[in-house]
Amino acid sequence: MYDLATLKNMVTRATDMTEQDRQKSEKARDYYSGDQISPARMAEMKKRKMPPIVNNLIVRKVDAMVGIEQQRRTDPRAFPRTPMDEQSADVATKSLVYVDDTTRFDAKRSGAFENLLVEGYGGVEVVVEEKRGQFDVVVNRLRWEDIFYDPYSREKDFSDATFLGVMRWQTLDQAEELYGPTYEGEGTLDDVLQATMDSVPQSYNDRPDDKAGFSWADPKQKRVRVAQMYYQQKGVWYLSIFTGGGILYEGESPYLDEDGKPECPIILMTAYVDRENRRFGIVESLIPMQDEVNARRQRLLQLALTRQATVVKGATDASILKRQLADPDAVIEIDPDMIEGAAQVGAKPFEIIPQMDQVQAQFQLLQESKESIDKLGPNAALLGQLGGQQSGRAIMAQQNAGMAELAPIYDSLRDWTLRCYRAMWARIKQFWTEERYVRVTDELEAPQFVGLNVNRGWGLDPNTLQLMPQIENNVGTIDVDIIIDDAPDMVTLQQEQFDQLAKMASSGVPIPPEVLIEASSLRDKKRLIDLMEQAKQEAMQAQAGQVQAQQQAEQQKYQNDTLDTQSQAAVRGAQARKYDADAAKTQFEIRQAQTSTAIAAAMGVMPQTAAGL
Repeated sequence: MYDLATLKNMVTRATDMTEQDRQKSEKARDYYSGDQISPARMAEMKKRKMPPIVNNLIVRKVDAMVGIEQQRRTDPRAFPRTPMDEQSADVATKSLVYVDDTTRFDAKRSGAFENLLVEGYGGVEVVVEEKRGQFDVVVNRLRWEDIFYDPYSREKDFSDATFLGVMRWQTLDQAEELYGPTYEGEGTLDDVLQATMDSVPQSYNDRPDDKAGFSWADPKQKRVRVAQMYYQQKGVWYLSIFTGGGILYEGESPYLDEDGKPECPIILMTAYVDRENRRFGIVESLIPMQDEVNARRQRLLQLALTRQATVVKGATDASILKRQLADPDAVIEIDPDMIEGAAQVGAKPFEIIPQMDQVQAQFQLLQESKESIDKLGPNAALLGQLGGQQSGRAIMAQQNAGMAELAPIYDSLRDWTLRCYRAMWARIKQFWTEERYVRVTDELEAPQFVGLNVNRGWGLDPNTLQLMPQIENNVGTIDVDIIIDDAPDMVTLQQEQFDQLAKMASSGVPIPPEVLIEASSLRDKKRLIDLMEQAKQEAMQAQAGQVQAQQQAEQQKYQNDTLDTQSQAAVRGAQARKYDADAAKTQFEIRQAQTSTAIAAAMGVMPQTAAGL
């Protein structure tokens, strides 16, 4: 662990080497806020009686880029790394969405992105706070003026930085409440907090600043500046919290990555980095053009409000002439005696000097200056502000061309967002060890409750054949990859394709409803398609049940018909057998009669007698 002197030296080195860069970042923020005229220039304009005109094109440019970022917001998704985690990926997705909603990450991302565009860099810290007996993941937005970093870092994502940190001003009561339970240093915490040490650069002043300079502590206002630094040593991240008088906390970083190693929870992003490791945003490149626009508008207004004239000496009073030329209802009196003398020398006693050539030149240069700003960043094509009738495909092509120069910045934003979500998932795996339920509301406003680390009793472990607690949705064992779905840049081409599909469907072309929903601009299309698929499966199951019932009915009818046929066959068999018996009986009776007749004939008696014999 570093001692206090080393820690303070690291902070001093970082602040001193980046002070000029931070002053330029402050200037960029002033221009974004409309404060674009320096005090010296304002005094000069006042002396020349020039109006302080500011046509703030920078704020519109930055807000347009932030608006594009807001339109491209999407929720994170988790995908399994192994087949065993396929079912758990949905749990991870819902947990991330829950953290995203509760921490208001979208709004904080927009704030950090604005810092990236204006000051050149910004970020958040993904930490945890204990609330109601549980650890909740918290995303704290870091103000750019509180951040300090390794000045030798060259990468946009600060991946090569050996230390990152923030310096915040706090009241003594706040500092004692935050660091009192963990303070283990020498002396009392109150003595450490009230210590007055070295001064720091102007850009780290307390806001609002009521004096020229300050130290680590301000006894008059009872405020102290506390530095929270994460630094890397031999591949391990450490955390030190200190002020000018001593160290308040030190140890390994309490936050672990997905591999169980200490990591830095501060996640930063940068717009541009030059060869001197200076970080800056797009506003710095717009400042010269913005100054030119303001200057030419001021010049145009000055030319419109002032007039110059030539006058023969003695024809009129010069002081009166100046006042009259500034009056829209000017009436200038000329000494009639001077008219004849001026005509003799071929001159006019009084004449207004034309300035239209200067006005036109200034106006053309002003238009070129505005066009130069318009060509940087979001243009009219990208924002859908072009007039005329154009097809969706043509507008989409123009928008893609406008997005090409913005792609590096939005790529940095996407990478930063992905790193934030991965840090959230690492905090979830590390600190969500107890049983808890999270509520996730989808786009259809249907709340879903997901249980995490739910104990389902005891069961037999198939590997060890021992009784083990059965934990459902154990987030500590879920292994997933976090991705971000890219939102479409604009919807014009998508709308055109949907209209064509809708016309084809209305004309009788068999287009599945899922295809129409996928091509539409409806929100939560995947959810709608899943519901349709679920309804289709239920309908197929119901239809299969009806078919099965009909088949069973037909089979039962066939069996009944078979039994009826068999019964009828048995009856016919019995009747046939009865007929055969009757026939046999008749034959017997005939043969018996014939025998009786023969006997009677032989004996010479009557057949009846023979029959009786």
